[in-house]
Amino acid sequence: MIENVISYFETINPILAAFYATLFTWLLTALGASLVFFFKTMNRAVLDGRD
Repeated sequence: MIENVISYFETINPILAAFYATLFTWLLTALGASLVFFFKTMNRAVLDGRD
């Protein structure tokens, strides 16, 4: 599976590959930011990394 993705990115235009990478990064950022709406109230200890 990953070999197919790598071979595809090796054959396309570098500008198109950068566009795909930008879209992927933007989508992951939007997904992470959307978690704020689901977890509006969170325990302070969780945010600080404590038990």
